[in-house]
Amino acid sequence: MKKKIFYGWWIVAATNIICMLGYGTWLYCFGVFFKPMMNEFGWTRAMTAGAYSFRGIQGGFAAPVVGWATDKYGPRIVVFIGTIIAGFGFIMMYFVESLIGFYMVYGVLLSIGMSAMLYLPAMTAIANWFNRKRSRAMSILTLGAAIGGFICAPAAAYLIRFMGWRIAFVVLGLTVWVVALPLSLVIRHKPEEMGLRPDGDPPEEDPPNETLVRSVAGKPTTPAGRDWTLGQALASRTYWILALAFFLAAMTHAVVTVHAVPAITDMGINPEKAAFSLGLMTLLSIIGRLTFGWLGDMVEKRILFVLTYSFEAVGVLALMNVHSTATLYLFALLFGIGFGGEIPLNPAIRGQYFGRAAFGKIQGFMAPVTMMGSVIGPPVAGFLFDLTGSYRTAFFYVALLQFTAAIVIIFARPVKAPAAAQVPA
Repeated sequence: MKKKIFYGWWIVAATNIICMLGYGTWLYCFGVFFKPMMNEFGWTRAMTAGAYSFRGIQGGFAAPVVGWATDKYGPRIVVFIGTIIAGFGFIMMYFVESLIGFYMVYGVLLSIGMSAMLYLPAMTAIANWFNRKRSRAMSILTLGAAIGGFICAPAAAYLIRFMGWRIAFVVLGLTVWVVALPLSLVIRHKPEEMGLRPDGDPPEEDPPNETLVRSVAGKPTTPAGRDWTLGQALASRTYWILALAFFLAAMTHAVVTVHAVPAITDMGINPEKAAFSLGLMTLLSIIGRLTFGWLGDMVEKRILFVLTYSFEAVGVLALMNVHSTATLYLFALLFGIGFGGEIPLNPAIRGQYFGRAAFGKIQGFMAPVTMMGSVIGPPVAGFLFDLTGSYRTAFFYVALLQFTAAIVIIFARPVKAPAAAQVPA
């Protein structure tokens, strides 16, 4: 008899495609729309980048609400509602005529939808459906964003070239509705609701390695069933060290996402090729997502973070010195591998350290801290460009901060499990 595919993998597949479309259109296309909108309205780079910061502010405050709603009502309804709002937000971009309108539609309306549509509810579902295979499942989930960036950024560049940026936004919104709404119905909250167990393990057996999660050194970290409450996590030193490292990394990601395409076109490379290089970076991140996601189940995650952060820092230095196709692709390779590698590690280390019962709340309350990196980075980088006429200063400091994150993460030692407690729903 043919073995039935564990339903958790169908959830991974559905959320993968949703994230492919959501992150591909919302996140990686921002830099592609940057110069066309800036040139039409006469904004400075700092002003234009401010919309991305508004997105970060809104996302940071929305995340705890999304996390709470996901834990209470389940990820399916949250993703469905978020998709409706996100598609509407893209369509409303057609009517933007001012900087405030840009901030309100892109930075608030569209961001509210995407906050509910993307990773937080998806990762919560996967954290609930997988224990031993969590890092692998998370790494597969993140492939969607990588493929989405590779497809959507160049596609948006061509849409803008032939149809204008307003129609391009409408096309993105309609595509989000057509693809993501049906897929959201596949998602389920917990395997127990379907009479299943995490990882597809038989009900009558205790799965191997579930009773005790160990570090590479063999020291116990978080025993299964000893899930942390939100309050216990907030009171731990490790939680805030992780938040600081993620804050610095988020700043780097935001600066590159917003300013890479404008910086590359400033060097004389055409917009389509610049958008392709950004898309290539996201595609090459698949190497990091799969490799480090797989290693995350076997190797001390802090060591892996040091490697990924260092790759990104060197990649930014390469971006600072792009003068040929070779250096352009070197940036895409180095930053892509590092960026991709840390994506599955982020939720995996939180799940390992703090358990799965309050995963959505714990991740949601960390988001306002880490998202501040996304808020601060892009406008400061834009301001430095407006001040100096070059991105070199901004990119140098971003690389330095990313190396700092590699040092900070070392101090996020595995946490001692709290006493058994009931985690409120």
